[in-house]
This record gives sequence, C-alpha cells and structure tokens, in this order.
Amino acid sequence: MDTKKLILAIVLSIVVIIAYQYFFMKPAVNQPPQPAATSTQPSQPAPTTSESSAKPSLDLETILNDQEKKSDQPQPTLLKPVVEDQKDEQEKSVTVETERFTAVFTNQGAGMKALYLKKYKDDQKNPLNLVSEKVETATIGTAAIYPFYFSPFEKNKIFQQLNNEKFLYQGETSVTLKGGEQREITFRYADRARNIFARKTFVISNRDYTIKLELEVIQEGASIEQIPVIFGPDLESNTSKDQAMLMNLKIAAYDGNNLKTVDLPKLKTLKTQNANIEQLSGDLGSGFFWSAYETNYFAAIFKTNFKSRLTYQLIKQNLANKGTTLYSYLIVTNPEAVFLGPKDEEVLGRIENNFPAVNRVIEYGWFGSIAKLMLKGINLVYRLIPNYGWAIVIFTLLLKILLFPLTYSSSVSMAKMQTLQPKMKAIRKKYKNQRDPEQRRLMNMEIMAMYKQEKVNPAGGCLPLLLQLPILWGFFRLLSVSISVRHEPWMLWITDLSKKDPYYVLPILMGVTQLIVQKMTPSGGDETQKKLMYIMPVVMVVLFASFPSGLNLYWFFSNVLQIGQQKIVNERIYDKKKEEEKERKFFKRKQRS
Repeated sequence: MDTKKLILAIVLSIVVIIAYQYFFMKPAVNQPPQPAATSTQPSQPAPTTSESSAKPSLDLETILNDQEKKSDQPQPTLLKPVVEDQKDEQEKSVTVETERFTAVFTNQGAGMKALYLKKYKDDQKNPLNLVSEKVETATIGTAAIYPFYFSPFEKNKIFQQLNNEKFLYQGETSVTLKGGEQREITFRYADRARNIFARKTFVISNRDYTIKLELEVIQEGASIEQIPVIFGPDLESNTSKDQAMLMNLKIAAYDGNNLKTVDLPKLKTLKTQNANIEQLSGDLGSGFFWSAYETNYFAAIFKTNFKSRLTYQLIKQNLANKGTTLYSYLIVTNPEAVFLGPKDEEVLGRIENNFPAVNRVIEYGWFGSIAKLMLKGINLVYRLIPNYGWAIVIFTLLLKILLFPLTYSSSVSMAKMQTLQPKMKAIRKKYKNQRDPEQRRLMNMEIMAMYKQEKVNPAGGCLPLLLQLPILWGFFRLLSVSISVRHEPWMLWITDLSKKDPYYVLPILMGVTQLIVQKMTPSGGDETQKKLMYIMPVVMVVLFASFPSGLNLYWFFSNVLQIGQQKIVNERIYDKKKEEEKERKFFKRKQRS
C-alpha cells in the first residue's frame, strides 16, 4: 500500500469527521423522548404587534395550551379556610447579595427579575445576568413571565392568576450575606374571598450558587400537590452575535443512568391561528434526579424528586424586518432547589451530593476523558502562568515532548520511505503494464520484499496520526465547552480564546506552517498526489477559520514544533543514507581493485 495514499485518506477522514461533528451533530448521551406536540388553538385572535415598537411584546394569553391533562392525584384533605388577606398594594423588589451573585426578586407573582453573576461578564463586559431580557416581551395579560413564576400553561388558571398578584413580603428589601450566612426570602399571598393561599420561599446561602425552594398553594381548602414552576424564556441576557453562535440552548434531564437532552432551537414548532406565531408543547415525564435549562457555559439546574414532572413550551414569533424570536420554557413541578451558575468542573463538583453526576451537563463528546485530562493539565499550567493562551502554548510543548517517541518514529518511518523512492520507481518502471493483474501482483510482491529487506513498515507513519486524533478532538471540545477559556485573552487582538480569530491570522499561520511541514516531510507517489497533499493546508485554513482561536493556536504551535522535529529527522536520515552510500561506493571500488 502506498503510504501517502493511506495518509491522505486518514487526513481527509479526520477533516470530514471534525467538520461533520462541528456543523451537523450535537453530542448527546441520549436522544430525547418524542415530545407530545399539539397545535394550540387560541381562544381569541392574537393581538397584532406593532413593528415600529423597540421591543415587540408577545401576548401568550392567546396561545395557551388547552389540552386536557390527566391527574391521578388522590382526593385532597380539606384544610381550614383563609381567614385573613395577605397581599400588597404596591410592587416591591428584594435584592439579595452574596459573594457569588446578586439576586433581585419581585413580589409581583413572587419571581426573579435578575441574577447577576459577579465573577462572569457578558460580551459587553457588564455583569452577566442569567435572566434574559426577553422576559419583558413575553406576557400573559399584563404581566411578564419571570423565572420561578407558576406555570401559566396549566389547565388550572389559579397559577396564572397568582402570577398577576402582588405577594406580601415582610422583611428587608436589601440583604447582604457574608461568611456562612443564609436567608429565607418568603412571599405570601392570601385571598379570603376566594379562599386561596400561596407561599414561595427562597433559601439563599452565601456558600454556593444553590437556592432552595419551598412552594405551597391551597385552593378552596385543598392543597395542590403538583405545583409547576417555570423558567425561561432564555438563559443569559447577552445579545452578542458571536455569543449567539455558542449559546446552544437545551434541556437535559438525568435519571440516574442516562442523560436525556432536548435541543430547543432545533425543534420544529407548529402553526397556530396567528400567522406570526408557532408553538410546540413537550413532555419529558418524571423519574429524574435533576433537570437543567442550559447554554454552553451556564445552567439553571433544578433538583427534583421522582414524582416531579418535566414539560417544556416553545413559542416562535415571526415578525417582518425583525426576524424570528424564540421563547423557550422549562416547567418543573415541585422543585426542591435550583443551581444558577457556571458549568465549571470544580463548582459543579461541590454540589454532587444534591445533584448526582451533575458534571454530565458539560458535554465533552467523543474522547471526553481525554478532554478532561487536558483541561486539568492546562489549568495546572495556568496556575503558574495566569494566561490561558500561554498555558496552551506551554501545554502543547509538554504534550509534544510526551508524544515525541511516537511522532519521532512516525517521522523516521516516513523519511526512510522517501529514501526508497528511487528503488520503488525502478520497480514500477520494470512492470510497465500495471493494468495487467499478474504484473501488478508481481510488482507489489517485489515492493513488499524490498520493505522487508530494508526493515521499513509502510504504515509506520500512519498509526501515530490516528493516535493523535483523540487529542485534536479533545482539544476542540475542550475549547468549545469549557468555561475556563471563556473570555480569556492571549495577547494583542486575541481577546477570547473560545471564539474565532476576528482577523483570521492564526488560521492562516496554521495553514502556512502546515504547508511547511508537508513540504519538509518526505513524500512518495506521483506529482498529482503531491499536489493534492499541498491543497490540504488550504482546506484546513477554510475549515479552521471559524473554530476557536485557542484551537488554532494549539495547531499552529504544534506545527512549529513539528517543523523543528522534522528538520532533525531529515538531517539524521539523509546524513546516515549518505554515509551508507559512501561506504557502499568504497567497497565497490575496493572489490574492483
């Protein structure tokens, strides 16, 4: 087998695999269950949205899901009637500040208006708010749907009604937690005339990103067992175009063995009576330890019990000249707690007692164990040199040293193949009619005999290339999903290693060094094959142009190291070959004399 043909096939396969995985596939442990999709029939015509308004409002009242929902709950025990009203006349905000975040609650429906993470910024360098600004444009009636509202998509309209009420809050409106402190933020609502009582308690600790939840709703003396809480319509108030490419909004649910995922933007919504509105309802069922509403780097992870039910709602609004806006909601019944923070290995590791196997929300895809190992190595270097760009460079150098015996043997094998090219050409010239099966068989036998005599393995340069594929793929996934490199600069124009190079300098340098490597690497085959190999760097530049700049930095510096290694190999092999040729000529002259 011609070594170059095999190498070419391997390289092309690697390029195709990476391109296909990056552009067409989303790594997921399990396929999500088929959603119970139903087209919503609005009870009244949806209002027309003015295109001249700065923020077009979406009235969800007209697209509520009226599908009958089965209930196998036992008959409730009647409780004492409400004897005193508990409500407020004015809207109030409650701010709770911890060392990690600042949470802002509202007594209007007892929801969360904002959650600012102190250690993370958005693409405009402002404190990152995990509550999306789209919450203001999606309304039911006159109220926006804030996170931790009761779900308005239920048949029982009590939940929608409570979202429009002003709960009573008795306590400080500005709370600062220090040390190991925690605080209960409790909102109550009671209506004596309608015999309704509701309570929401948020238990906030200064220790981590977790908030405990306590929910209670009593209607006409009966305690409602399944209380649905909603989260959405997006995660992160971040409108950067670059960030939009990396958001990857999805739902993940862990049942103790498998991780079920739903890629929300890829789901197909159904048309409604309103030409501008499409909707989809989905049901994941129950039996999960936790469910995550997540993007690439952040997540809202709800701790659930096995009776908690998970559903979701997608609403797509199409407006002329304003594009399409997607409103996505996760609905969880009876959540016990919620984690609101970064998808960081160390941070998630601290909450595994309450959220088992929660690190699985970070999807490294193929060769995940290699990606995690590499992340630990880069973080170790980062502790010594606090710059992730230089940490990648130094880690690449250490990796090259570690793999040197493997890559060196590959380079030596390919160089030896080059020294045999004159003999291979002589053999091919000997068997001119290669279309004849018999002559082709004899030619291949003679070539293999030559390989055996010279102690050369024609596939010796291919195996190391295959073994390096997991490293390349691990680096790609690592830089795509690890929050460690998010917004981390290297130098000059590279201000975020998780995003593409804005000026495409690194991809071009990677392509140039790749071309130099291929030119220095001994090659066989005819001129057509050689020209084809020179096209590969161009293909790589086009492919890697949109990849994270950190990946291009790794590949570029790896090529630089390979150039140095190849120079050493070439000099050693060719000097040795010249010495052998000199000795051979010497013995020939001696025999003649």
